[in-house]
Amino acid sequence: MSYDQLCKKIGAAIFKIGSNVNSLQKQVSIIGTSGETPALRAQWEKKKAEIQTAVESTNEMMRQASELCRESSSPQEEKTRKIQIERLRQQFTDALKQYKKYQAIESEKEKAALSRMRSRTASLRSEISRQPIVDTQYAENEQLVDDDGRQQKLAELQEFQDELDTTTALINEREEAIRRLESDMVTVNDMFREIGAMVYEQGDLVDNIEANIEVAHQRVEEGTAEVVKASQYQNQYRKKIFILLGILTIAAIVIGLIIYFSTKSKK
Repeated sequence: MSYDQLCKKIGAAIFKIGSNVNSLQKQVSIIGTSGETPALRAQWEKKKAEIQTAVESTNEMMRQASELCRESSSPQEEKTRKIQIERLRQQFTDALKQYKKYQAIESEKEKAALSRMRSRTASLRSEISRQPIVDTQYAENEQLVDDDGRQQKLAELQEFQDELDTTTALINEREEAIRRLESDMVTVNDMFREIGAMVYEQGDLVDNIEANIEVAHQRVEEGTAEVVKASQYQNQYRKKIFILLGILTIAAIVIGLIIYFSTKSKK
């Protein structure tokens, strides 16, 4: 794959990350509410898997682009490629920041929902434990249990047990989702560190460019100062010439007058 093709692929992957993150952000408020359905959770998991794959592949492609940059045919081409990689790196960083922000919100909502579910299971277990043991045998007080009452109690007990089983299964599912989310968050944090290392590697170029700009700026300022000084010196020189010419002119006039009057007096 050529350098240009790789950069286009990186740009497309970054766009896909941003698009999926925006889609998830629009639905994050549904997590833990009655609007959350198994179908929606399946969609979210699919999008997050796509994002995670795109993040990891983009990070790898950025490394490949950096390697190809070092193989540039000329210093000018290398400089151009490094600037392009820096632009892609910034776009990738922005996309990761948005994803990381979403992950933090999702983690908070998932954990809040999990806490509510655990509270509910505790309440259900308490309700089940308070239900009397219903049997068709005579109780100790030798009163036969009413069949209709027995059926009602059994139905209530089964209802509590069914809800407990369902909630427990949902808790297990959400706990697994939180573990995946935390693993993905670790991966994203690792990406930030790798991007930081990439910035450090590109630092020499940035520093050199900034240094060259600064040197050029200083040279322009120094050149301007020299021009001003030269102009000042030239003006001062001209003033001195004019003053000297004036003095010589006055001296010539005085000498001429002296000679004139001296000659006249002799006559």
